[in-house]
Amino acid sequence: MWSNPLPAAVIFDMDGLMLDSEVIFRRAWQQAGAELGYSLSDELYGTLVGRSNQDVEVAFRNVYGDRFPIFKFRQLWGEFWQQHVHAHGIPVKPGLLELLDFLEQRDVAKAVGTSSDWKEAELSLRSVNILHRFKTIVTVDQAGAGKPAPDIYLMALDRLKVEAKECLILEDSNAGVKAAYSAGIPVVMVPDLQIPTDESKAIAAHIFTSLVEGLNWLRSWTE
Repeated sequence: MWSNPLPAAVIFDMDGLMLDSEVIFRRAWQQAGAELGYSLSDELYGTLVGRSNQDVEVAFRNVYGDRFPIFKFRQLWGEFWQQHVHAHGIPVKPGLLELLDFLEQRDVAKAVGTSSDWKEAELSLRSVNILHRFKTIVTVDQAGAGKPAPDIYLMALDRLKVEAKECLILEDSNAGVKAAYSAGIPVVMVPDLQIPTDESKAIAAHIFTSLVEGLNWLRSWTE
């Protein structure tokens, strides 16, 4: 896949891929919705995984109508999410720290490309003490367009100064897989709350059940 045994750089999605945070967001959204008199199903949340807050708000207006109190919803879910993170932290996905160690030992550059905004990303990565482990972090408010648009990953690629074919993206969402493919970057999917679509199955280099499997696959390239 690469001209060398390993990619020159790996770009990580954040929520659902590195951090077991999608369930925290889902709970915060559902709490906020309930307080405002709206029921937000697990199924609806599942369709929005990997997308930016702006895309989510458009989807909510499509589902609930223009009277949906989007600004109050945004305020409430943000408060609920921060309360949870400060009180309980965010679990990391199995294999993440070992994967970061593996890449660092082999001088593979690392970046984050996330549909979260900078404030959310910084708090999340700092809370699990891995903020300092990434060469660059690209958030949706920096790139301008969220996944499945390729903007986040194209900006990360530009900052890393590597060619697309020498890079690898790790993603958990179908929107993220499509974004990576649109950016021309090989992508591996490690699903979290979403089931891979037929499109994701066709365009992803591999689909693994965990980062542990992904790490073992990368190790096999050096053996």
